[in-house]
Amino acid sequence: MPTDKKTIKEYNKNFKEWLNKKGLSHSHLEKPAMYSKLGNIKGKKILSLGCGAGEECAYIKSLGAKEVAGIDISKKLIAEAKKNFLNIEFYVMDMEKLKFAKSSFDLVYSSLVLHYVKDWTKVLIEIRKVLKKNGIFLFSTHNPVYWGALKEENKKEKLLVLVYNKNKQTGNIRIYGDYLQTRKINDLWFNNFKVTYWHKPFSLIIKDILKSGFKIIDCIEPGPLNSSKKIDYWFWKSFNKLPLFVIFKLQK
Repeated sequence: MPTDKKTIKEYNKNFKEWLNKKGLSHSHLEKPAMYSKLGNIKGKKILSLGCGAGEECAYIKSLGAKEVAGIDISKKLIAEAKKNFLNIEFYVMDMEKLKFAKSSFDLVYSSLVLHYVKDWTKVLIEIRKVLKKNGIFLFSTHNPVYWGALKEENKKEKLLVLVYNKNKQTGNIRIYGDYLQTRKINDLWFNNFKVTYWHKPFSLIIKDILKSGFKIIDCIEPGPLNSSKKIDYWFWKSFNKLPLFVIFKLQK
């Protein structure tokens, strides 16, 4: 759920392309890992932040959740969700201004959304407010190790490096990537989809979480499903070694 106006505009314009091209990193890595951490949600009330076109809300509902609500800042994605999933409530809403009563939900779920926000404090406080006592916030985000590296790409190769390189003869130093600085990244997906998100190191992620009053009860850096090996060997091999995402499970 991006808060940058230009990125919101891009999601509204290119939402169908985004839906069709999310790829193995979603279907065979992040989504299975997130679902594995849901636990028993039968009879629970769930809120999905950045729900997109609603597929995850439908899956969560199928697990026996009593009620599921989904919010997204993209009007086009929410319209798509409402069209396809009639038994779920969807709202166009900013995650920094949640319009729900206090202690409304047992669990808040958020898939790859928080990296669109520079300062997580306001969002986390809003989420904590709408959670019941001992409620759970489960979310995934960019892994700063991977996304802090330098990315360069041309027709022949794609380079991803986080390297300190010193020439022993000249003493010259070259640094590739920038892990420690919080910084805005302007990226291009699918050749025409301009997005903006934020990189921050693990230390600042942890500080934002602790400052909000949440307790960390689980954290994983998931790898791909073995079934992805037959679909794309290099995807499977790469992300068995490189941390693409990180998943946190927090408790109020």
